[in-house]
Amino acid sequence: MARSYIPVEIDRRVRTAARNRCGYCLSPQRLVIARLEIEHIIPISKGGSNDESNLWLACPLCNGYKSDKTIGIDLETREAVKLFNPRN
Repeated sequence: MARSYIPVEIDRRVRTAARNRCGYCLSPQRLVIARLEIEHIIPISKGGSNDESNLWLACPLCNGYKSDKTIGIDLETREAVKLFNPRN
């Protein structure tokens, strides 16, 4: 799937709101060798949008691991649960 274009101003606001940290592992940009990526909390492939409210920062490792997942299995209950939303 082709990468979505995120306007520069929205990119800047997301980076500022996230305090230049990965929303999942909380690594700051200064400790991550690669540039933190704008990621879709709900992936485009699952009906998500490029709206600022659906975007956050992720390091390449966390973004790659999350991929297009929106649910995971709780290790204690074995139930399917929504993945962590770093905006909440």
